[in-house]
Amino acid sequence: MIQDYLKAGYPVLLVRTHEPERFIGSAAQQANGRTPYQWDIVRGYRELGNGAEWQEADPFDLPQIAARGKEKAVWFLRNFHFTIKEPGVIQAIQNNLPAYKAKGITLVMVAPDVDLPAELEREVVVLDFPLPTRDELRIILGGLEESTGVKAENEAMVLDAAQGLTWEETENAMALALVRQKCFDPKTITELKAQMVKKSAALEFSQFKETFETLGGLENLKDWTLNRFKSRRPGLPFRGILLLGVPGTGKSHFAKALGNQVGWPCLSLNLGKVFGSLVGESEAKMRDALKVVDAMAPCVLFLDELEKGLAGVGGSSNDGGTTQRVGGTFLQWLNDHTSEVFVIATCNDFSKLPTEYTRMGRWDGIFFVDNPGTGDRAQILNIYLEQFQVSPKGKTLPDLDGYSGAEIRQVAIEAAYSGGDLEAAARFVIPISRSQKVQMDALREWARARTISASRPAVQEVKNQRRVQI
Repeated sequence: MIQDYLKAGYPVLLVRTHEPERFIGSAAQQANGRTPYQWDIVRGYRELGNGAEWQEADPFDLPQIAARGKEKAVWFLRNFHFTIKEPGVIQAIQNNLPAYKAKGITLVMVAPDVDLPAELEREVVVLDFPLPTRDELRIILGGLEESTGVKAENEAMVLDAAQGLTWEETENAMALALVRQKCFDPKTITELKAQMVKKSAALEFSQFKETFETLGGLENLKDWTLNRFKSRRPGLPFRGILLLGVPGTGKSHFAKALGNQVGWPCLSLNLGKVFGSLVGESEAKMRDALKVVDAMAPCVLFLDELEKGLAGVGGSSNDGGTTQRVGGTFLQWLNDHTSEVFVIATCNDFSKLPTEYTRMGRWDGIFFVDNPGTGDRAQILNIYLEQFQVSPKGKTLPDLDGYSGAEIRQVAIEAAYSGGDLEAAARFVIPISRSQKVQMDALREWARARTISASRPAVQEVKNQRRVQI
């Protein structure tokens, strides 16, 4: 991955990776005739591949040692980033840049991530060393199959589960799955991969129990999304959906249920936990979180109430532009990422989202989730009556016109506490379609020409129908 930069004579590179040995081993073999050296802060430096002894060299002397060494050389520096902000180290690198360029010498810093000092930002090219490809993961699996005599029953699922792990993490995860389950269990590998999520304060590995069977209505949204998963293929954009709509109508429920429906792990991104007090901290947290999300692919990423997490992104905040930069980082990733991550973002108040967040292309679809229609209301009510073991009084159910799914759920809960009296329970729960009618009507009007309905339109609506038979 660095061959072209070596040929072009770049003096300093930064390669971001959690696998320094794998990178150095690979890059040293592709050094195109350059003499490879390795340095670390404890052992010093040595030439690679000839059994040379380690020689002492502190980070302040290393830039000068490299400049005086062999021409056409590449120096791999492990953990050099701990001293990269020291004035003496910065000056030493700057002083020797002409020598590096003249003699064909390249310093390659190898580290997970580095905040470069401003003095070196324009001199250092930053590259990312990719995690093992699917073919490389297949090599790891094949080696374990050969050494243990155990054959993977579903190779595709095992490789999907291992995606995003380093070479060593993959070996360890597959070995642990064999110890625990006596097979290459994808679920065990995924559970271990979830450890990465726990290290990010902004992410949560969500173990939701919801399924489409527990979600009444939204048939249009369900069918469209499942077809999206079924029809996806390499090279075809696969982004996600934005769900706008009335509060309590099942937007979050849908997002939670989708992962279980398609068999993908679901991550929740809490934008409120992204923001930090130090300059640049928030942007770094967002970048790190999105790296973990990419590593967890294939997965579903859930952002609840997007407009609240990005409050101020339109420029009204007084945080020095941090919110805008964090939002820009997310938008760029949403637009450009190629990993199999399906994003579901929910929003209750469209007026707080800037135009760039509601543009098609960043989303595969923008759906409006309204209060359920007559048939869907009956279905939702029956789901919750069964869940809370309610035996309704009377032979008919109240129609609950204007109630959201969450409000219908609350009616069922109230009925459970009142001996199954649904009529009394319905009077107790006041829907926001009545208490905030003006706002809800404005939301529907805005969505009419800008979004797709999440529910199928009724073929025939019975006017003034107030009751549905059990």
